Amino acid sequence: MKTNSCSMRFRIIMFVLTASVIAFAFIHSSMPSVESAQESESVLDFVTVILKLFGIEPNLSDHIIRKLAHFTEYTVLGALLCSCAYSFDRIKPIKFVPYTVSIGLFTCFIDETIQLGVEGRSGHVSDMWIDFFGVLLGTAVMLVAFWIYRKIRKIN
Repeated sequence: MKTNSCSMRFRIIMFVLTASVIAFAFIHSSMPSVESAQESESVLDFVTVILKLFGIEPNLSDHIIRKLAHFTEYTVLGALLCSCAYSFDRIKPIKFVPYTVSIGLFTCFIDETIQLGVEGRSGHVSDMWIDFFGVLLGTAVMLVAFWIYRKIRKIN
């Protein structure tokens, strides 16, 4: 009984986090280009300061920051989608990969489509692919992490 309630709690947390990341992506895609550019410049300034603290002289642009942000955001989404699958089957979460990857791809598509209707923004197929590769990476990383966890814990 305790394991089941723990599993249900984990499942709910994973679903809420996943929905939050999707909402975060959609909200940011709905931002007009002026607001989005200001946010990207702030992130660029922050990353530049951090890298300089480590003695690295960055050669970053607003464009690179935007693409890295999208890739990172969707890597997190892939990891969370995979964690949702894990909440249903801790032995073989890989059987849910077609669903998690499809949900990730659909989210990328919707995200870029939202931008088509926002002032100063545009949706790009290339951005969708960047996002989707993030989903694939996040999914793969979590599958490996779950496999290692099972080996360590000797869960069969």
